[in-house]
Amino acid sequence: MSETSTLIGYAGRTIGREELALVPTPAATETHRPVPHHEIVQALIETLGFRHIGVVHDEYAVSPDGMKAFGVLDLATEMEGCRFSIGLRNSHDKSMRLAMTCGYRVFVCSNMAFAGDFTPVLAKHSKSFSLIDCTFSRSGSNAAKLRTYAKASRSLAEK
Repeated sequence: MSETSTLIGYAGRTIGREELALVPTPAATETHRPVPHHEIVQALIETLGFRHIGVVHDEYAVSPDGMKAFGVLDLATEMEGCRFSIGLRNSHDKSMRLAMTCGYRVFVCSNMAFAGDFTPVLAKHSKSFSLIDCTFSRSGSNAAKLRTYAKASRSLAEK
């Protein structure tokens, strides 16, 4: 169990990255382009790798019909006394847009609860959506803010 992230899945069940890759993706329409859940995770991990940030633990939850996915990734980059995590959610059925949140502590639940310190990505799956642009340009942009927040939180806790 992670100290920095919480994922509550359907009936308490979570899966790994390999099982996530087996979830089918519906065909695109003229206005909606579903992005496979595992491709989002792979693009995020690749983007983090460009920044020399590894993933030490990740887990996912998928709705029984495979249309919604939720996940948490604990990151290898640590400051003294804390570790950062990323939470994500995605849907194939237009019920929610792709979202990522990051922070010192993240909470992701299949009941739509979704919390972290920063939410750098909220994107609809329109025909002009680019997963690479979305993850590469936004995923690391709040790192300095997050470190400042963690230092401030720690100093308040010590008082």
